Amino acid sequence: MADTEGLDRLQRLIGDDYRLQWIIGHGGMSTVWLADDMVNDREVAIKVLRPEFSDNTEFLDRFRNEATTAQLIDSDNVVRTYDYREVPDPSGHTFCFIAMEYVRGESLADLLAREKQLDESLALDVLEQTAHGLSIIHRMDLVHRDIKPGNLLITQNGEVKITDFGIAKAAAAVPLTRTGMVVGTAQYVSPEQAQGGEITAASDVYSLGVVGYEMLAGQRPFTGDSSVSVAIAHISHAPPALSTGVSAPTRELIGIALRKEPGQRYANGNEMALAVSAVRLGERPPQPKSAAMTQVAREPSPTESTRMLGAATHPTTVRPATASRRPVTSPGGITAVPTPAVVPARRSGGGGFGAGIALAVIIAALLAGGIYLAYQSGLLDGVTGGGETSTPETTTSEQEIITEWVTPTEQAPAPEPTPEPSPEAITEWITPTVDSPSPEPEPTPEPAPTQPAQPSPPAQPTQPAPATPTDAPAPGLPALPGNLPGLGGN
Repeated sequence: MADTEGLDRLQRLIGDDYRLQWIIGHGGMSTVWLADDMVNDREVAIKVLRPEFSDNTEFLDRFRNEATTAQLIDSDNVVRTYDYREVPDPSGHTFCFIAMEYVRGESLADLLAREKQLDESLALDVLEQTAHGLSIIHRMDLVHRDIKPGNLLITQNGEVKITDFGIAKAAAAVPLTRTGMVVGTAQYVSPEQAQGGEITAASDVYSLGVVGYEMLAGQRPFTGDSSVSVAIAHISHAPPALSTGVSAPTRELIGIALRKEPGQRYANGNEMALAVSAVRLGERPPQPKSAAMTQVAREPSPTESTRMLGAATHPTTVRPATASRRPVTSPGGITAVPTPAVVPARRSGGGGFGAGIALAVIIAALLAGGIYLAYQSGLLDGVTGGGETSTPETTTSEQEIITEWVTPTEQAPAPEPTPEPSPEAITEWITPTVDSPSPEPEPTPEPAPTQPAQPSPPAQPTQPAPATPTDAPAPGLPALPGNLPGLGGN
């Protein structure tokens, strides 16, 4: 009821032009909703700013200017801003929201979380598209200030779009006193940004260089126990060298983008786009402030790498990131379903009470059948009572081996899918013990009395029916201790 009331309240503040559907994302300063634009008949993303930012007069002035400017940006590599409104809230706050382009795809952060790192050709494709989007932003004398994988959306066509434009720059007007709130993200912040210096377009180039490093290396250049330690590393430490598996031109490109001095990097997104384009052609990247940097970068054309990038994308924005009426996120619920399905299967093979009784009944039946066949074939003739006791003990020990050997077979993929894998495995393995006495290996039982009657656990392969402990259980036993702990795993 509370969630419904909150949705109704937001809907009244937003008005009839947009119909809210569900939450698709959360940020440090805003909540993003999927909504229907009733006027233009399209889906949009509605970003609602938190009261602590919308109530600050200086923030509102600067954010208003940037939101208005963002509506003039026309680039396929930048999420478009359609509308910006401020509405008086009856509670005394200023309700502020932005209507933006709704992108069906997933963030680069989600892609890297799944793939860890990207092929060099795909990484260069992402870098060129992002740099071109930044070039459009920088030509309007604007700085993004928070370039990171989470703010780069990839569509199903492999198109990269910069999102959260303008938020970071406007946020600089607000005293950031909340724990964990920083201007930008520490893992991708430029040295001058971390030191509180002047932030220019070259700061975005540095952050894009960090993103490129992460895509190629599978990890960020700097890590630490806290945001402060990571920021210090950006200021004073050189990044670890990239693997020689990355081409030399690409390594040099990332090295230039990660230079500590802003004047020694590419000055803006246009220069970065030109450099990436040269590297994709197999050339060495041009140096900053060189003659090659005076050109205007062309909009990158879709390539095979772009198609492959789109194919690797698993759209996540098509479902609620956090449903407004349910505490569990939709994607999380979907991915969690297969996990419980595997766990019960493991538990059933791991020694459940019902499975233990079933195994005991089968073993007892097979034991009785083995003794009967041995008696009918004359194997027990001339053997003393002690010998008779010895024979079933040996058979029992073999059955214990079977019981433990079957357990790991359920962990591995069953060769023949049947409703009850445990009895099938036992039946197939036990069959040789029934067939093996048929040749009547008369001499074999003679040494049986020499063995102790009681110590059944150390089963001797030279006891009756050597065919019973065949090659199958021997390799199965060493694998048993390693598989059993896995039964309780994730």
